[in-house]
Amino acid sequence: MNEISIIDARERYDRNMDQLRALTAGELGQAVRRAREQRGLQQAELAERVGVTRMTVSRLERGEGVSMETAMRALSECGYEAVLVPKFSRVTVEGR
Repeated sequence: MNEISIIDARERYDRNMDQLRALTAGELGQAVRRAREQRGLQQAELAERVGVTRMTVSRLERGEGVSMETAMRALSECGYEAVLVPKFSRVTVEGR
């Protein structure tokens, strides 16, 4: 099981962390794109796994409106899950 620890919410966020992090819809889309590419999937392949069109995956990756269900399923298919932490917190993930 992975453990997520909040190190110190007062410290500046380190954008060089290896976790995917998003504060906006656009950043979430970029994170999905990076996760998809790391997994070696094309947009059409991810779309088929999620049960949507390739255009929907494209919209998600551009930060445009798609359902929360679609975004969560896309992340899951790419091997990620969403975890909520206080904004700008530094986190470590153990148990990889």
